[in-house]
Amino acid sequence: MSHWAVETIFLATAHFAAGIVGFLYRIFLSKTLGPEGMGIYQQALSFYGTAITLMTAGIPVAVSKLVAEAYARKLKNKCGEIVSSAFFLTSGFSALGAVFLITLAFFLQRRILLLILPAAVLVGFSSVLRGYFLGIQEIYPIRWAILAESLIRTLFGAIVVKSHVLSGLEGKTLGAVTALAVGELASLSVLLAFFQKSAGLSTGPFLKTKNPTVILTIAIPVSLSQLIGSLSVSVEALLVPRSLEISGLSASDSMAVFGKTAGMVLPLLYFPALFIMSLSSNIIPRIAAALSRDNTEYAFRLSQQALVLTSLFSFAAAGFFISMAKPLSDLLFEGFCLDKLIMGFAAGIPFFYAEHVLMAILRATGNNKIPLINSIISFFITNVLLFLLVKNPSVGIYGYSLALITASSASIYISLRFLEIKFKTGFDTAKVIVKPLVCGTFMGIVLAYAYPPLKNLGIPEFICLGADFLLAATGFLVLAMAMGLKASRG
Repeated sequence: MSHWAVETIFLATAHFAAGIVGFLYRIFLSKTLGPEGMGIYQQALSFYGTAITLMTAGIPVAVSKLVAEAYARKLKNKCGEIVSSAFFLTSGFSALGAVFLITLAFFLQRRILLLILPAAVLVGFSSVLRGYFLGIQEIYPIRWAILAESLIRTLFGAIVVKSHVLSGLEGKTLGAVTALAVGELASLSVLLAFFQKSAGLSTGPFLKTKNPTVILTIAIPVSLSQLIGSLSVSVEALLVPRSLEISGLSASDSMAVFGKTAGMVLPLLYFPALFIMSLSSNIIPRIAAALSRDNTEYAFRLSQQALVLTSLFSFAAAGFFISMAKPLSDLLFEGFCLDKLIMGFAAGIPFFYAEHVLMAILRATGNNKIPLINSIISFFITNVLLFLLVKNPSVGIYGYSLALITASSASIYISLRFLEIKFKTGFDTAKVIVKPLVCGTFMGIVLAYAYPPLKNLGIPEFICLGADFLLAATGFLVLAMAMGLKASRG
C-alpha cells in the first residue's frame, strides 16, 4: 500500500475516533433536544458552515498547496511567510462571516446564530494551521487537534445540555451551540502548540506578513465554490421545511421531519465520509507536489488510486446502510422510525463521496474553475428540484435525496471529463466503478442474508450488527483483492 494511503488511514482513524465520540454525542442530543430542537440546531449548523466558508475563504487549500510546493522545491523558508499571510487574510475575511451571522440573526430573529460567531472565527485560524501541516505532510498534529476538539466539545456540551445551564441563552438547543466554540478553542490551542514547535522562527519571519496575492489567486476561486455550496446548504435548511409545509405538514411537523433527516440520518450517512475527508485533504498537497516536478504520470496514478479507494469505500458504506437500515434505526434512534429515510438517502452515498474527492483532485491540479462551475450548477439543480419535488405529497422528503443525487451526478460527470483532458488519459472505468459496485453489492447481500440467523441466536443487537458487519466486510475485502483492487506503492 502506498505511503500516502497509509497516512490517510492514520488521519482517518483520528477522524473516526472523534466521529464516534461526536456521533454518540449527536444521539444524546437527538434524545435530549427532540426532533424540533434538532431541527433548530441543524439549521444553526448550516449557517455555521456558510460563515466558516466566508471566514476561511479557501485559504487552507491554498496554504497546503503552496507549502507542499515550497517543500518540493526545497524552499522551506517560505512556509512561515505563507502561514503569516494566511493568518492576515483570515483576520480580514472573519469580518465577512461576522456580518453574515449578525445580519441573519436579526433577519430570522434567532439570537442563537450570534453564539456561533466565536466558534467560526476559531475554525478559520485552525484551518490555516491544518493546511500548513498537510503541506509539510505531518499529520499527527491534526490528529491530536481533531481528538481534542471532539472530546472537549462533547464533554462540555453534555454537561451544559443536561444541566440546562444555558437554556435561558440558547432556548431549545440548551447550550449545544456554545459547546462548538469551546471545542474549537481546544483544537486551535493544540495546533498552535505543535506549530510553534514545528515552525518557530526557522521557517521565516512569522510575524512579518508578505504579499498575500499568491494565496488569494488560489483561495478566491476555491472560496467562491465552497461559498456557493455552503449557501446551498443554508437555502436547503430554509427550503426543505417550507416545502414540507406546502405538502400539507404543520410547521412543527415539517421542522421535525427536517430535524430527523438533516440532524440524524444525514450525519449517520456522512459519518463514514470522515475517511473520504482525510483522503481528500491528504491528496491535494501530494498531487500538487508531483505536478510541480512535472511528474504528470504519478499525479494521474495518485488520482486514480484515490478514486478507486473512494468507490470501494462508498459502495461498501451504501450496501451496509441500505441492508441494515432497520436494525440501525432501532439501535441508534429507537422510536424515531428512520429506516426508510436511511435507505432513501443511503443510495446517494457513492455520488456524494465521489463528488467530494473529485473536487479535491481538481484543486490539487490547480483547476479551481471547474469546482466553481460545478458548485453553481449543483446549487440550481439541488434547490430547483428540491422545491419541485419535496412539496409534492407523494414524494415528500425523499425529493431531497433525489435532488442531491442528481446534482452530484452532474458534478461528477463534468469533473471526470476535465480531469481526463488534463491528464490526457482516461480513468479505468472497471476499476473505478464496475468492480467496486460488484464488491459493494456482494457486501449488501451478505449483510442481508447473514443478519436474520444471527438475530435468531438471541444475542444483543449491537453484537449482532458487529458480527454481521465483520463477516460481510471480510468477504468484501477478499473479493476486492481477488479482483485486483488494491492501492499500489507510489
